[in-house]
Amino acid sequence: MAQDKELTEAALGNLLEPIVAMVLRNGITYKEFAQFSKSTFVAVAQRDFGIRGRPTNTSRVSAMTGIDRKEVKSIKDALSGDTTVKAVRTSQDKMSRVIRGWHEDADYLDEDGKPLMITLEGDRQSFKDLTRRYSGGLPMNVVLKELIAADCIKTDDNGMLHAIKPYYSPPSANPEALLRAGTVVNDLASTLLHNLYIAPEKARETPRFERRAMTDIDSRYVKAFKKLLDEEGQVFLERIAEWLVEHQIDPGNPNPKSRIGVGLYGIERKD
Repeated sequence: MAQDKELTEAALGNLLEPIVAMVLRNGITYKEFAQFSKSTFVAVAQRDFGIRGRPTNTSRVSAMTGIDRKEVKSIKDALSGDTTVKAVRTSQDKMSRVIRGWHEDADYLDEDGKPLMITLEGDRQSFKDLTRRYSGGLPMNVVLKELIAADCIKTDDNGMLHAIKPYYSPPSANPEALLRAGTVVNDLASTLLHNLYIAPEKARETPRFERRAMTDIDSRYVKAFKKLLDEEGQVFLERIAEWLVEHQIDPGNPNPKSRIGVGLYGIERKD
């Protein structure tokens, strides 16, 4: 048991190391992090450990987390009214859909499959039409401003819009960039959680795809590897994105929905 605890603590250290590095860069102290972590403990215990699919009751959440019942109730009340983060995540997803649509919708591609340059206004092949198709109701000017700030698109001297990048990520100085990083970490960690604990316990669940390819190489070849990954990784993700666009469900569709996709990231550690 002592060895199991040591291994668990070592694994926790690996998980927390990059997270702590990010929160320190954003001026968050240990005390603030610990206080915020209480909310996450309560949220996860309430969501994942209920009986027969129901939310976990306050007494059990308190017993599992070690947080006083009164404080658990206060945290649960606060969590039920917090919609800010969900709204920002939804907005980021919509930005991504707009820029992907420009790179994948046949109406917005030339004969070589490259994104067309388009006008701002107009009924067809315009940024107005593109946002109508893919932004899920976000105002056109909001989408335009954000995608320009993220270097996804640019405007030429004639007022024509050009697609630059086939993916959206907020500018690094923007607090939403940290939120996106948290979403990426959450997606990967959730897959590991599923494969370690959920799939083995539930007969209907199957493991999710999770693979790595890595080794030690001469540092002179790092740049070449990054170039290879940028090129081949982008080709792979574009193939996946095409399939996802074909099967994408409209926001108003009443059918059950699943958020699905794949993440691809480089690995590099220096001696």
